[in-house]
Amino acid sequence: MSNCTLNITAGVQNFQLAALIPTFLFGVPGNIFVLVTFCRRPRTHWTYMNIYISNMAIADCVVLMLLPVRIASYIWDSSGLSDQKHKELCYVLVSVYYVNMYVSIFTVTAISIVRYVAIKYPLKAREILCCRNALVVCALIWLATCSLSATFHRVDEPGKNATIKCFQKNKETALPLIFILVLNIMGFLVPFLIMLFCSVVVIFKLKKELEIGARCEKLQCMFIIAANLIVFVICFFPINFGFFLKYVMQANRYDCDSQFFAHNFVHSAMCVSSMNCALDCFSYYFATKTSWKLCTSRKTSEEYECNYKRASQ
Repeated sequence: MSNCTLNITAGVQNFQLAALIPTFLFGVPGNIFVLVTFCRRPRTHWTYMNIYISNMAIADCVVLMLLPVRIASYIWDSSGLSDQKHKELCYVLVSVYYVNMYVSIFTVTAISIVRYVAIKYPLKAREILCCRNALVVCALIWLATCSLSATFHRVDEPGKNATIKCFQKNKETALPLIFILVLNIMGFLVPFLIMLFCSVVVIFKLKKELEIGARCEKLQCMFIIAANLIVFVICFFPINFGFFLKYVMQANRYDCDSQFFAHNFVHSAMCVSSMNCALDCFSYYFATKTSWKLCTSRKTSEEYECNYKRASQ
């Protein structure tokens, strides 16, 4: 069967406009507010949590800023991004978009691990959870995602005279299976399993300690942690499933209608994943401002330490 020409339908374009415009309008001010709030604080008042949330806010804000460019590249052929001479610009835009999306995913995962350590091992948390370690983790996250982006452009290198499609796959053939598996496993499955484990352990730990300290705030913290996990799955499962679905359709040379469906599904799922960038600033800063302090504050650690000493006597 000959290769199919895959273009985004008008229905998907309308869905993108309906989903991405509110995401852009609410997400950009929210993330900028978070960054400005943290940057105005004295350096001595910064904590490891400030670093993680700021790192996530930067990544989310960059993704949101590129949404108008992404929409334009889908709708208007006159945008100039489909010409071979603009290939480098297109590569830069795509790299920046995907790098920052996965930086957000890995940073959310790091925050889940931080929660787990702070609640499960409060006595060791002071040594492990510090600003220096947070900076190292953030640097490693950026390094890993940039390496993955560079690999993508190598496996999706278009032909010499082929038309460049920004924010879309340029090769008509399927991407290598190993690349799809690495992307899905390392980019979603492993972070999800880590978040699931950490979230379940923290929720059960807080549930056991409901009678110690402020019960209402701990219930709020449990609810927010569960909500963060659910939002993560809703936003990032469809896009990673779509990558695999599109590979299966193209690699096995399904009919054009099936490939067309998978292609449009991927780009619809990309809109859903972009919504996470607007939700992060609310679910990891505004909603958790009080409950996070309760769950990881020095006072909470001292309470656990005091109870531990009493139990040991």
